[in-house]
Amino acid sequence: MRVFVAGSTGYLGRHIVRELKERGHYVRALARDSARLAPVRYAVDDVFTADATVPEALAGCCDGIDAVVSAIGLVGTRSRQTCWDVDYGANRNLLEEAERAGVGKFVYSSVVRAPALEKLQLVRAKRAFEQDLRGCGMAYTILYPNGFFSDFDEYLGMARKGRVFVFGDGRFRINPIDGTDVAAAAADALTTDAVEVELGGPDVLTHEQIARKAFHALGTTPRITRIPAWLLTSGLVLMRRLTPLRVHGIVEFPLTVLTHDVLSPVTGRRHLADYYRQAAASGPAVDDKVTPSDRPAV
Repeated sequence: MRVFVAGSTGYLGRHIVRELKERGHYVRALARDSARLAPVRYAVDDVFTADATVPEALAGCCDGIDAVVSAIGLVGTRSRQTCWDVDYGANRNLLEEAERAGVGKFVYSSVVRAPALEKLQLVRAKRAFEQDLRGCGMAYTILYPNGFFSDFDEYLGMARKGRVFVFGDGRFRINPIDGTDVAAAAADALTTDAVEVELGGPDVLTHEQIARKAFHALGTTPRITRIPAWLLTSGLVLMRRLTPLRVHGIVEFPLTVLTHDVLSPVTGRRHLADYYRQAAASGPAVDDKVTPSDRPAV
């Protein structure tokens, strides 16, 4: 199958590119900067260079393509674009081009479904695109992954410095998932009729348990400080009033996750403890690190 991968330079996108190539698919990758594809360039047959937020730049990107897999999403807070420009707008532009080219299947990686998250701007932008995708008439699959293991690198970073901070009493739960498991689900979706797939890791953990796993991976004594949850929630209210959408639209999501249960059906096979042990021993693989960017992950 000839597959067009959007968001190919991001954490999940790189996993998807590798997974598709391992399964024998032809991979065309969308990138604003082809140099950022270096870690997975061996797995890419064809690079289409464009900014997905500019509709005309995508002209021809899906020609000769059987299926699209999109992991497009805004990364970092330094961009002048908002989640509505990227998570909705860029994906909408891509969908329109896929329709024009007669693509048979569109697989979209969205975000976990949890009551506490649904009113957040980032989630609202993604849900708006999901509605467009459902109404387009094309075969589709929407993935709903929980947080990635890489989203919890900060716990290991704090543990390296000797102390981890958690909000509330650290009891809020989540079951994060490895990007490799999500990529496998994306590849599976190309040949199944499933329209919605929820994805979560095998271990349901409180944030304090995650912190302790980070210390355990380092072989150091856990030192955990609990910060009242109301300080974070009050800070979020203030941030929404004082910062532009391009900032609070991104930051409010991870901060909300810290003070609510965010749970998904267990589908993944890889464990966070193993990820931490590998990272503690050698550091995350260079191509798996997610660094703040002034550009969307496209």
